[in-house]
Parts: sequence; C-alpha cells; structure tokens
Amino acid sequence: MSGTKPDILWSPHHADRYVLCDSELSLYRIESVGSAEARAGVLRLSEETAATMLAINSDTPYMKCVAWYPKPEPECLLAVGQANGRVVLTSLGQSHNTKCKELMGKEFVPKHARQCNTLAWNPMDSNWLAAGLDKHRADFSVLVWDISSKLAPEAAVPTEKIRLSAGDTDSGLVVTKPLYELGQNDACLSLCWLPRDQKLLLAGMHRNLAIFDLRNTSQKMFVNTKAIQGVTVDPHFHDRVASFFEGQVAIWDLRKFEKPVLTLNEQPKPLTKVAWCPTRTGLLATLTRDSNVIRLYDMQHAPTPLGDETEPTIIERSVQPCDGLIASFAWHPFSQNRMVVVSPHRAMTDFTVFERISLAWSSGTSLVWACGRHLYECTEEGEAGSLDMDIATKMRRRAQSKYGHDTEQVWRNHLLAGGDDPQLKSLWYTLYFMKQYTEDLEQKPAGNRLPLVYSGIKNIVKSSSGTVESHRGWNGSDRQVDVTRYHSEERSLALQLCGWIKRGPEIDVGPFLRSLEQEGEWERAAAVALFNLDIRRAIQILNEGASSEKGDLNLNVVAMALSGYTDEKSSLWREMCSTLRLQLHNPYLCVMFAFLTSEPGAYDGVLYEGRVAVRDRVAFSCMFLNDAQLPRYIEKLTHEMKEAGNLEGILLTGLTKDGVDLMESYVDRTGDVQTASFCMLKVLRSSRSLLLLGDWFPLSL
Repeated sequence: MSGTKPDILWSPHHADRYVLCDSELSLYRIESVGSAEARAGVLRLSEETAATMLAINSDTPYMKCVAWYPKPEPECLLAVGQANGRVVLTSLGQSHNTKCKELMGKEFVPKHARQCNTLAWNPMDSNWLAAGLDKHRADFSVLVWDISSKLAPEAAVPTEKIRLSAGDTDSGLVVTKPLYELGQNDACLSLCWLPRDQKLLLAGMHRNLAIFDLRNTSQKMFVNTKAIQGVTVDPHFHDRVASFFEGQVAIWDLRKFEKPVLTLNEQPKPLTKVAWCPTRTGLLATLTRDSNVIRLYDMQHAPTPLGDETEPTIIERSVQPCDGLIASFAWHPFSQNRMVVVSPHRAMTDFTVFERISLAWSSGTSLVWACGRHLYECTEEGEAGSLDMDIATKMRRRAQSKYGHDTEQVWRNHLLAGGDDPQLKSLWYTLYFMKQYTEDLEQKPAGNRLPLVYSGIKNIVKSSSGTVESHRGWNGSDRQVDVTRYHSEERSLALQLCGWIKRGPEIDVGPFLRSLEQEGEWERAAAVALFNLDIRRAIQILNEGASSEKGDLNLNVVAMALSGYTDEKSSLWREMCSTLRLQLHNPYLCVMFAFLTSEPGAYDGVLYEGRVAVRDRVAFSCMFLNDAQLPRYIEKLTHEMKEAGNLEGILLTGLTKDGVDLMESYVDRTGDVQTASFCMLKVLRSSRSLLLLGDWFPLSL
C-alpha cells in the first residue's frame, strides 16, 4: 500500500485467487505449473504452483486497508480504506452483475477527514461494513456503513471535503450518514465482527479492547490493555481472540474478558501481523518486522476440571517460507496449512506448513501416524516374504499357527514358522534328533546329568575314544581306490544328530537320500551319496534330478563329469575339475568336485564352504578327519556359530553354556525371543537346562 509494505488478501470464495495490495490492487490466479508455464507473465511461486495476473486496479490512491466482500456475488467486490478516511467500493475485472455495477465507485465519507486504519465486513449481514478511524475530538472512530444506503451528502458538508480523491464523483454515489457511530473521542486501530452474534463488534481502541453491541450502542464491554492491534477471532473457537502490542501476543477468552488467558512469548521486534489458520484448529501465525521467518503457535487443549485456570499447552516453532524478508502473509482459506507470503519487493511464495508427525504402534504391529486431518497406516504386505518381515509380525503369525506347540514331532515346528528359514529348520531337526535318540535310549540320566546327546557334537567328539581307521573303495568306479574313513561310537552318534543315519550299528544313508530326493534337493543328495563313496548312486541321483519336472538339465553334464573320475594327480580330468568347480553356482556341486580333487585329509574346500549346511559339513568331518583334526575343526566352527548367533550351531553346542551363549547372540541379532523360549523351556524339560537358563534369564519359580 502507499508508503507501506504490500499485503495479500485471499478470495473468500475462489480457492485459486488472491489480491496483492500495494500502491494498486492486483488480482492473481494461482494454478499448477504445468497449466501455466506456456503463458507469458507467469510468476513462479513454488515448484508446483505459479500465479498469473488477471486484473489490476490503480483507481484508489492513498490506500491504507482493504477488505473483500464476503458473499460470492458481486464477484471481486473490494472495500478500500484511504488515508483521508473515505471507504471506496471497487472491483477487479468486469462484472455483469447489476448489484456490482450499482456499488462500483460508491464512497462512504466521515464528517472529519483522518486515516482509515481497518475495515471489516459483517459475515452475516453483508451490507454492513465497519471502518476503524484515527481519533478526532469531535467525531466517532468506529463507523458502520450500510452499502445499500442511497443517501446523498448533507447540505452542511462542503463538496470539496467530500471529493478528496482525484476526479469528479457522482454525488449519488457518496454516503455520509453511517448506520452506527461508536467510540467517540477515541481511535480505532483494529476491529472484527464476532461470529457468534452479527450485532457484536470487537474493536481495538486506543487504550482498551471494546465489544460494542449494536442493539444498545450506549453501552459497551471493555478491558484496559495495550494489546489492541490486529484483533482476530479464531474461526474454530469463536470465543477465542488474539491481539498484539509491539512484540507480545495476547490470547483472550470472551467468556472471561477481564484479562488474557494466555500471553505468548515476547518477540524481540515489533509484530506486524497475526492470523489464525482457517483450516487447522488452534494454529496461530505471527510475523515481526524485518523478519524472514513466521512463528507458529500450536495451542493444544487438554480437558481440565471445571473452574481450573490452567493454560493450554503451546507448541512453538518457526518456519521459513523463503530466503528473503517477509512483508506479509495470508493463509489459504481452504487448502490445509497453506499460505502465500510476499516480500517487500512483491516477490511471492506459495508455502505449506508441514504438520508435526505423531507416531503410534498398533497391537498388530501396524504403524500409524497423524498428519493434520489425515491418518496414515503402514502395514506389512501379506505377500511379503517372512524373511523380510518385522520380527514382531513374525512372532505374532507364528503364535497364530501354534508355533512351538508340537512337542512330539518337534521338527514340524519349523513348518509352523513358515518353513522358509534354514536356521530354524536346522534347530528344530537337531532338537528332534536329540529327543528321538533320548527316547530310544534305555538308560535314564542320573540326577542333573543329561545324556551325552544333549551336550552337542563339540563335547561328543572330545569324548571320542577307540576310533577305528578303515579303507574303503568307490562304489561304481572302475578304478578301485581306497579312501580313508574314521569310525567310532561317538562319531556315529554325531552322524545321527546330523540326520544322516538312524540309530544302529550300520551306517546306512539310504533313507536320508530318499527323503532329500522327495524334497527335490538333488544336488545335496548327490553330494551325500558321493561322501559315502557311492559314486554310482550320485550319478543316478543327478540324472533323475535333470529329468524331474523342475530339474536342471546341467545336472546331466555334472553326472557325465563324475563318471570320468580318476585319482591320477596329473590327469586332465583333475586339472579341469579343479578349475571349473569354482564356476559352479550350486555349493553342493562345488564341494563334490572339491572332495574328488582333494588330497587325503586336506578337505578345506568342503569343510569351509559356508553355503553348505553346517550339519552336512559336520557329518563329513566326522567321517574323514582324524582324532587330531576333528576337535580343532569343530571348536573353530562352534566359535563362528556363537559369534554369528547362527542356530545351526546348536548342533555343536547342545544345551550347554555354549548353547545358551549362542541363543543369546541369536536373540540380540534377531529379537526372536519366541524361538529361544520354546527351545529352552518347552521342548526340553530338564532341570539342567533350567539351571543353565538361570544364568541368562532371572527365573522366579
């Protein structure tokens, strides 16, 4: 405005239009960048929006304040308060509305010329327009005009005093008799109508806030205060009013009008504007002079007993819509938390205030957060693989499937957990084999002593004695080459825990191979057959796998390569197999050729292939490592399993202190307390296991 900073006024009925008020009135339409970028004169407001000027009005000089007509028709009707006290009705653009044509150019003139500080349309009776003026000792400072009045100027008012603006004015368009006159011998700096009653007008006078009741203008309710500028009513709470003085904002409750219910922290610079957000309850924005930030006050109300004078909780924060200084801002009347700010040089920015986000977890592990009037929920997709699922969701779904409840066929618990976790599969099969061996055993444990099977393969191989070394040739090979293997009662027990053989004096892997074939694990079955020196069976399994419904035809090539096996160290076959095995993707195919090309006792290519199941590597070591090599390898592998928290290591540690340490590491890594609890407390009912758990979980029995 003339001599002051620019201001912005949103249309009360058009979500895409606003007026920039300065020395002239400029009407803009805001739209998305894509629809506006092709036109000339487009102003970029943000990455998504731009503004196009639709009209400009330079016919109202000495402009001090502007108010937009609250009804849809006449369209774009504005009231302009001038430095001489006049209020002029003007418009932006051509309107074909008859009422608008009648009102255009109409002027409302006070008796004595002085500055018009503020204007306010009555939201209920839109013909009423209140104007707040500077003080005059012989006149009123609050005038309520009826824009439908057709009164001509009184004869006592000189024509030259009426026509203070440039150019001639039709005397029929000049009104000098206001509908109401209030606030004699005082100044009005701000005013607004109270939505709860169309006859109540709140005005910030020189030294007080006053509520005028137009039904009885001789009386008024007032409170002495310095906070008389920028009075504005909360659109969501009609009894709450904000006003300010210098750098301090006062919040009033009209039901207790004796004093402010709240005083906001004083700002170091004088305030220039305060405004309630029309789309968000309890959000007040303030702007200080020469500032590049807008300060927000979020007033959160908590229910309090009747009569308690507790202040609402205020959450304070600042937002910076643009890089430069801010002259003024205006909330969008419909879009949530959106505003347009303008700089002293008329640069405009479209800005959205993002809400603080409140997070909450539901009992079903869904994540819910609130942002403004929207509530968002994030749930895991039902099709997502259980390996990628959150552990809380996994445990809930496992509990629904009665995971851990099958104490007879213990191995089935891994199927109840989804059947896609190899570590759980290894754990439950290990526990099943331990339980099965114990049930077959006729001897009972004495006192707290558990059968050797529960101490794990690490302790089993340490107690091994009477190991027998044997030499056996290949089954199915033309070259009869003896391979050294080792046997003992403890090694046979280890093979049982690995699932390779059943209880008995003979080492028969036939049932195990058939179960692998039924599950379609052709490569693993062929490797186990080969480790048991049955090269013919391995070739047969590979050929069957290649011809199966989902088989890999490359298995035929591997079978062909196996059929050419020779133990000659300098043979072309050994040289090619040593090179090509590194290019195979399946780990079991790799270890098959690693075994065939290794020197006796040097089987690192098999033992340290991490992609091969731990139980298969342990079973292999029990067959081909001597009494000096086997404990060292098992000790090293046990340490790796404990460090990694790998449940496959329970096969090695059993239910000893090492097993508890491994389970603790697993829980730390995955959070799966469900599996740890079932493993230690339900499946294995023994006093020894409870004593060990007491070192990990405090037991209150």
